[in-house]
Amino acid sequence: MKRPVFVILFVATHVVAFPSPFFHWTSRTIAVQSTKQQTDYNDDSYDVIVIGAGVGGLSCAALTSKYGLQTLCVEAHDTPGGVAHSFQRYSSSSKTPFCFDSGPSLVSGLSQKGTNPLRQVLDAIGTADALQWKTYDGWIVHDTSDDTSFKITTGSSGAFEDAIEQKAGRNTRREFVEFKAKLLERSGLSESSAYIPPFALRGDLQAVASLLPYYFKLLSMGGKGRLLTGPFSKVMDLYGVKDPFLRKWFDYLSFALSGLDASQTQAAAVAYMMIDLHKQGAVLDYPVGGMDSLIQALVSGLQKHGGQLQLNSRVERILLSQDGSKARAEGVVLDDGRVIKAKKGVVCNAPLWNMARILEDSIDGYHGQGVVKDAVEAIRKEADAMCMTRSFMHLHLGIPKDGLPALECHHSVLDLSDAVDAEQNMVIISIPTVFDESLAPDGYHVIHAYSAACDDFDPFEKFLPEGKETGKVGMSPNTMKAASYGKSEEYRALKAEKIELLWKAVENVIPDVRERAQRPGSIVLEGTPLTHRRYNQRYRGTYGPAPSAGQDVWELAGAKTRIEGLLACGDTTFPGIGLPGVAASGTIAANTLASLKSQTELMDELRRKGALQ
Repeated sequence: MKRPVFVILFVATHVVAFPSPFFHWTSRTIAVQSTKQQTDYNDDSYDVIVIGAGVGGLSCAALTSKYGLQTLCVEAHDTPGGVAHSFQRYSSSSKTPFCFDSGPSLVSGLSQKGTNPLRQVLDAIGTADALQWKTYDGWIVHDTSDDTSFKITTGSSGAFEDAIEQKAGRNTRREFVEFKAKLLERSGLSESSAYIPPFALRGDLQAVASLLPYYFKLLSMGGKGRLLTGPFSKVMDLYGVKDPFLRKWFDYLSFALSGLDASQTQAAAVAYMMIDLHKQGAVLDYPVGGMDSLIQALVSGLQKHGGQLQLNSRVERILLSQDGSKARAEGVVLDDGRVIKAKKGVVCNAPLWNMARILEDSIDGYHGQGVVKDAVEAIRKEADAMCMTRSFMHLHLGIPKDGLPALECHHSVLDLSDAVDAEQNMVIISIPTVFDESLAPDGYHVIHAYSAACDDFDPFEKFLPEGKETGKVGMSPNTMKAASYGKSEEYRALKAEKIELLWKAVENVIPDVRERAQRPGSIVLEGTPLTHRRYNQRYRGTYGPAPSAGQDVWELAGAKTRIEGLLACGDTTFPGIGLPGVAASGTIAANTLASLKSQTELMDELRRKGALQ
């Protein structure tokens, strides 16, 4: 199902945010029931069941609870957060843990009320003020093609323009300034990209009514709507961007957002990112306590409004039935055999490829009149037609910081003379202890380096127990045997070969990192696309969706599926990849299950708080 024209006007991603593996095992501050046995169940039915406690699923579950719907969120892993959770590891010589962010670490638009969809969810559920933020002004790019480095400085001081002039020349600076002015002008492309908040959207015909307050903004967009839904490369063509460095630069920004270059990344995402980076006073945000603090704010919002989160609970099947000429979802069956009914709907936060596999397992042996099977087969075809981005290698380190100079938190290392999406070209590095020393034992830094959606899954696939991807991924006892690949000498050799890129990248920032990693008290964790697949339940370890053959950009379905009562959210659902994108998808799914009256009342409440435009 293609998204409606009015829906595509909303920008998917306002933030650079990358996923990565869970590696472990112990959340920093989990305040929820961690096992099924600890939960006191009064009823095996709820209004809404949400499958998956990623940011999209938690956003949806917290909002349906806010809307007064009895909600249960079930998660296969032993900690919530999806690719955005944090985890702890102890060294042999310290009683203080190293606290690692498993995924997103570079975020913006969350420390203040504004247009970021995730911030709007936090404001709606009443937990935004529980978070403390460290704000800062940019990150470092290391270009390995000529061994130079420069800083992306946020705001409007001109510091970034100075940096690109030094890097690429005066003509590059002039062309960038002219292009930025066109994008950021009043009612320009960047401003238009954020006109329609996800709280005004829903997946049914009542969206016409919920969008009424934004009718004139929609009209004012004119032809910008079509431009925003196309690739950003067409915006550069239209606005006369010819400088080779600038075109490479916007490939880099696009890839940071979507894992795709500017010719395949929606213009809306990059146009809005220009506001986040270059408006007056623009800053980047880091949550005190790590990304786990952000996840806990979502969990607290869910529980504050009466919702429940159940961990260690893998959904094996979705209860399906035939309702006249349509298939219908009525609940779920967990891996322990427990059946839970959903009165209003089931929302699946798992990616489309995983959802299709769950549905296929759900109809195994089904003897209906074909309606249910037809619907599941149609969803499988949608999944098979959706292309995907590549996967990740990961390096988590806990190392001594004695003798190191003051460091910047974030770095990108890549060869800007090569295609940005070339295999193993871009590495992202995060050192959050620059802002929050409590994330490590005294005297240590934590570091996360990863190849940003530029590692192929194919070389690793043969190490899976079945020798190929089956779509059966995750942390249930039935899939734990997947870890046996770690004992293979061939696998270890391949991992050592591929991880070398990350070590070399970190050496651009900390030249003696390998020596420091060998010292007593240090920690080294290395992950491959199989690690990413297993702990994140990511089909083929993918970052997310990519355009289908013959398409410039991906076209994602909305919240509703071909099965009545089964909705979807997450990065394979509109508006797509990124923390704000998945929060928006969760918001739209929650709105679709709520009454129009409840939705408009919440929008009014947010406007009174100054949290919604």
